[in-house]
Amino acid sequence: TAEERADMQDGVISPASPVVEVMKSAVQSAPAVPLTVGPQKWRDESLRSIQRAQHLVLQSHMGALRSAARYRRAPLSSGFTDSDAETLVKVRSKSTETTLHSVGMNGPFPPPALRDQSAEASVGMASEYMRSVREVEGRLRREAGKVTQEATKLEHQRERLEKLLRSFRRALLVNQQSTDGRTFRPTVKETEKDGADFLLGHEKKGLNDLKQKLETMLRDTLIQQQALALSSRQLLNCAFERSRVIDLLPQHGSPSATVHRSPSPLSVKPDPSGPYTPECDEVLKASAAALHKSRELRDHMKQLIHDAITKQTHLHHSVNEGLQKKIAETAHLQHHLSLSSAATRQAISRKQRQMQCASYSYGRVLGPVSSVDLFCRERLDRPVVQVYERHQSSCLPEPRLLTQGTTMLKQHLDSAEKTVEDLQVARLQLVDDTCLKQAAAGVDSAIVRLRRRLVLPTFVQVANA
Repeated sequence: TAEERADMQDGVISPASPVVEVMKSAVQSAPAVPLTVGPQKWRDESLRSIQRAQHLVLQSHMGALRSAARYRRAPLSSGFTDSDAETLVKVRSKSTETTLHSVGMNGPFPPPALRDQSAEASVGMASEYMRSVREVEGRLRREAGKVTQEATKLEHQRERLEKLLRSFRRALLVNQQSTDGRTFRPTVKETEKDGADFLLGHEKKGLNDLKQKLETMLRDTLIQQQALALSSRQLLNCAFERSRVIDLLPQHGSPSATVHRSPSPLSVKPDPSGPYTPECDEVLKASAAALHKSRELRDHMKQLIHDAITKQTHLHHSVNEGLQKKIAETAHLQHHLSLSSAATRQAISRKQRQMQCASYSYGRVLGPVSSVDLFCRERLDRPVVQVYERHQSSCLPEPRLLTQGTTMLKQHLDSAEKTVEDLQVARLQLVDDTCLKQAAAGVDSAIVRLRRRLVLPTFVQVANA
């Protein structure tokens, strides 16, 4: 049978087989022979060797040992036992299986193209690592570009801030010149403190407060620019350090469709031995924080510049309006002073004409200087008077009237002369006051022109910027 043939091929004869029975019937006439001649131990060792060989053959057919089959036993010259050899087989088979599986080896032993496959696997791993590093390096350089662009915007904003600070310093200088210029108004009466001086003091205080705020903002801007420059250097240094392994990659193009694309290294946790290191992550986070702070600073600076220009313009116009109002008041007073001076001069002329008439009357009342020049009708001893005085009962009123008229004319001339003197003094005061008002108005007008010439164009230039 097939089982008997297999047993014969394997060298094992079963005691219950038909062959054994035929042999027994053939040798029944022979003397009795024992069933087993060799010792039992000798036979058992051979059977165990046969079973172990069959077991190993089955394992080789099943591919259980695979590439470790050649390490079934240690050399005879070594001092390893069977258990040590089995341990060595397990260790070597495990490590070799893991390494070879990574290059696509599934057979019991490495293929002949193991060197090429290993090189191809190494090239693939290096290429994948280089692509990941190039992606990280591109992200670092793009972030450095954003930082540089933000630094440029901050620099432009700082230039506007410095222009505004220069305009504030010029406005403070003009304010000081305006305050000093108003001290050149004539006399103490015109140099007394007024509303314009109060507005100039208020403008000076407001400009100093705004100047301090802008200087503080300028210091913060310089510090932020230094932070952005440091962040840009760190990003470029990290990008340069990452770019040391991407020299062999093409500058353009995309990987082949057969190339396995791993997830983006920026989306995984930083790894010190990977393409996205913790240093890169820290630098990117620091640059993001610096960009956010810089944007907030620029917005705050823009609002501060707008508010400062608005307040400075308001202060400037308020002082100019106060000075113009003072000039208008001075011109109004100067007009009334001129009218009063003209009325006073008219009164003086009229009084002088009255004095001339009174003086003429006084001279006529007194008569000629010499009595020889008197007419007969002017003499008090003329014949009519002499005839009338023959009766002593009464005297004529002519001497009394002449005396009273002379006295009245004398008093009138004295009072008129005093009045004319008072009017002349008043007119001189009016003329002097008019001249002082005109000089004060000229000083204020010059101050207003100075302020318009030196301050207003700077406002327009900064506002346009």
